[in-house]
Amino acid sequence: MINPGPSSTFVFLDEREDSINDGMFVVDMGGYPDKPTMHRIVDIPASYHGGGGGLSFADGHSETKKWLDSRTVAAFRKGVGTPYDRPSPNNKDIAWMQERATRHLRR
Repeated sequence: MINPGPSSTFVFLDEREDSINDGMFVVDMGGYPDKPTMHRIVDIPASYHGGGGGLSFADGHSETKKWLDSRTVAAFRKGVGTPYDRPSPNNKDIAWMQERATRHLRR
């Protein structure tokens, strides 16, 4: 894990209950790093901890991230799945996750 490195690469995170649709969490890298109007939200992180979610990183540490965008913490509807892979332009939470997701080295 070279880019962004073990202390900045998340491995696991809480996913919202109504967003779970498979065995993985997807961070769409569209728009990374400088075109935030292209951001899309595929899977939604959990916000069970005061509007934040828990993440563990490759170096072994963990963090609770307080989500900032209302689209990331939209109202939960028990028994109703949340549609995935939809536009979420300028979502700062997506930019934060993109910064901490694995990606190709830029040359």
